[in-house]
Amino acid sequence: RNYSGLIEISTDSDLKLLFGDGVSLAYYNKKSDIPKKHQLDIEFEDETHIIAKVQMYGGIWAFREGQNENPYYKVAKEKPNPLSEGFSRDYFEQLVSSSSEKLSLKAFLATEQRIPGLGNGVLQDILFNAALHPKRKINSLSEGDKDKLFNSVKETLTKMTFEGGRDTERDLFDCSGGYITKLSKNTVNKPCTICGSLIKKESYMGGSIYLCEVCQKI
Repeated sequence: RNYSGLIEISTDSDLKLLFGDGVSLAYYNKKSDIPKKHQLDIEFEDETHIIAKVQMYGGIWAFREGQNENPYYKVAKEKPNPLSEGFSRDYFEQLVSSSSEKLSLKAFLATEQRIPGLGNGVLQDILFNAALHPKRKINSLSEGDKDKLFNSVKETLTKMTFEGGRDTERDLFDCSGGYITKLSKNTVNKPCTICGSLIKKESYMGGSIYLCEVCQKI
């Protein structure tokens, strides 16, 4: 089962495995190919393996039903997935109105689990597609801006999902995702797909933001 940015696997022994965003999973046919550094090795009867490596803020949990009190897990199960019907325009308006007016759009989208699973990686294209600057304050948005941001959250995440993830990520078989990012480490100093200006990278809120200063005016 997926709960936004979390993947939960149930086993025959009533044990559940939970993989958080930031965990890299890879499939190996041969034990000799397995990297020395990893946090979990699941070996199958045919001697193939799935290896999990934790990157940055990622996490792996093993627990029985009802025993995981991790707040990120509980919130992800309770709140509507951005791709579900429950994540409606009215629900989005509630998120905006209940947030501090001083929040930047990056902070609104990617902190405090307002939208579980939506992190710094995917918000870059979400804001680009909505023509909004990541440092812009949420209280400066018009109703039209809110509509654009809501539609971009739904449409951008749907496209990323349908195309197998972003080209900055890899799947179980070490293949890059089919979604070509517009703003990412792959596009820095390359022309914007809309206006031709060079894509910029800046440090902000403990991470990186990517933007087109022409299309995303603050």
